[in-house]
Amino acid sequence: MLTYRMKAIFLMLTLMTTPAWAEEHGTSYWECSAQDNDGKQWLIRNVYERVATNKAFEMCKKQSLVPKSCAIARESCDYFTDGKSTRPMWQCTSLDANAKPWLSNVYANQEDAAMNAKAYCQEKSTLPDSCYINLVACKNLNETH
Repeated sequence: MLTYRMKAIFLMLTLMTTPAWAEEHGTSYWECSAQDNDGKQWLIRNVYERVATNKAFEMCKKQSLVPKSCAIARESCDYFTDGKSTRPMWQCTSLDANAKPWLSNVYANQEDAAMNAKAYCQEKSTLPDSCYINLVACKNLNETH
């Protein structure tokens, strides 16, 4: 059962995630989150990264059942422009001797994406020893040209 305070906070968070919030506060903003050991997450948007981070942490401390476990992860903030994340999203392709492409998962950095593509190729290819990666075959999915 939701208390009045929890309903108010839910409404506030809902309003902050609507397009009206973006129109009022601009199309560029930071989205930061805090998390506790129960896996609950508090997400805040603000035009300033430090404000978003501090408010997310503050909400976690106030609402968590385990407030001492509240933390801000290293990559807990993301910058959005026109509703699109600017965080790097690298994806690489590895090839084997049959020229079969093996696509990586998406990673924040190119090296992790390249290693994942090669490992995936080595795991699934019928010619695992022939798997190779060329960084030219990596693409930042968030890069606009």
